[in-house]
Amino acid sequence: MLTDRFGAFEALAMASIKLARLHVSEDELSMDMYVAEAVLEFGDDLRRASKAALEWAEQERAAAA
Repeated sequence: MLTDRFGAFEALAMASIKLARLHVSEDELSMDMYVAEAVLEFGDDLRRASKAALEWAEQERAAAA
């Protein structure tokens, strides 16, 4: 659920980065560029952590069986 809701922040971050490439004033962006990059990096970290947690849970389930 967290990853689905976080996708909205990632969409805003991507839009800000794309607009910045078009030389739009930073005042007009929905997100500061440093924040946008941090949001995207956190999204990647969140997906990796979720995958690792699922793999761990599967290993625990297999060990208990």
